[in-house]
Amino acid sequence: MMKKQWSINSNNKSGGSQGGKGMPSGLVISLLIHAGAFFLAGLLIVFTVKVKADSKFVAPVPQERPVMKLKIPKVRIQKNSQPKPSSRIVANVQNRAMPEIMLPDLNGTGEGLLDGVSVGAGEVIDLPDFIPTIFGGGGSSGNDLKVSYYNLNLKRDGSPATMDPDAYKIEIMDFLKSGWNKSILDKFYRSPKTLYATTVMIPLVVSAVGPEAFGEDLNYGYCWCALYEGKLVYKDDITFRFWGAADDVMAVAVDGELVLQASYPTDVIARTSEWTSHAPISTDYLGNLYRVGGDWITLKAGQPREFKAIVGECPGGQFHAQLLVEVQGEEYPRNKKGAKLFPVFATEPLSWALQDTIMMNLVEGDANVTNVTTIFRDY
Repeated sequence: MMKKQWSINSNNKSGGSQGGKGMPSGLVISLLIHAGAFFLAGLLIVFTVKVKADSKFVAPVPQERPVMKLKIPKVRIQKNSQPKPSSRIVANVQNRAMPEIMLPDLNGTGEGLLDGVSVGAGEVIDLPDFIPTIFGGGGSSGNDLKVSYYNLNLKRDGSPATMDPDAYKIEIMDFLKSGWNKSILDKFYRSPKTLYATTVMIPLVVSAVGPEAFGEDLNYGYCWCALYEGKLVYKDDITFRFWGAADDVMAVAVDGELVLQASYPTDVIARTSEWTSHAPISTDYLGNLYRVGGDWITLKAGQPREFKAIVGECPGGQFHAQLLVEVQGEEYPRNKKGAKLFPVFATEPLSWALQDTIMMNLVEGDANVTNVTTIFRDY
């Protein structure tokens, strides 16, 4: 027992002696600590990258859906019931229809538009507003003359007035002598329809064409008048005078002063108006009468002046009122009878339709209608 214990001790000694000859124990401990530190550092810094494998689609397990049983609805319908009428919104649209054109019977023949027409009660020539007449059209161009129609057979309210050709002439002369005071005419019936004209040129026509142009009753083809009002202007300085003739009434005023009185009969109307032509007496015809020359008028370039003209008919029958222009110093061609061919007075170039309407009733060679170069406007 004692022997065995000794041997163990002897081994410890020998080991101790070997340890003393080898590494110190402190160095071993230091190495172990550093080795553990490096291992922990490796765990923190060095990591493993794992590649994620592609996912594969796995179909879900089919589920059983319950089938619902639909019931057919049952509606009870009474035999005596009827569906309610559907409501609609109805818009009243008035279509612009062309008025019916009714022409009277043409009984007899003669010169001029509708000359010799027998006009009976209720016979009306009703032309649409957009068709221009020889008295003008329904639309304004901005440089035209406003035309108003007066029926001296009727009072202002439309009731009958006592009127005959002699009384008619007195009313017209009172109007001219008053300085063209419209109150003289305003006591008579005035048509609500206004026309716009670019000329005062009505060749020989039946007198009923005047009222018809304004949509008035053709039974009043006498004792009527039309008043033209507008501006008289020219692009350059110009001196000119009017020439005209009328059956029965035509007079022209500039700034309220009478510059032409070409009415018929001259012995009644011209003397009453206290105006005498300073132009040479002419033997050149214009329509069925000698044409009359007016006073010389001077316009400054671009400066407008007031223009008024009145035309009218006394007893009915034929009617015409024609206004021409002569520019001072200008040469004019002559017609077959040797008379100077003056152009018509115009504030705008005449349309082809208006030229045709005038020439259809114009005596050949009375006036220049197709080549009018003196247009009274400021451009």
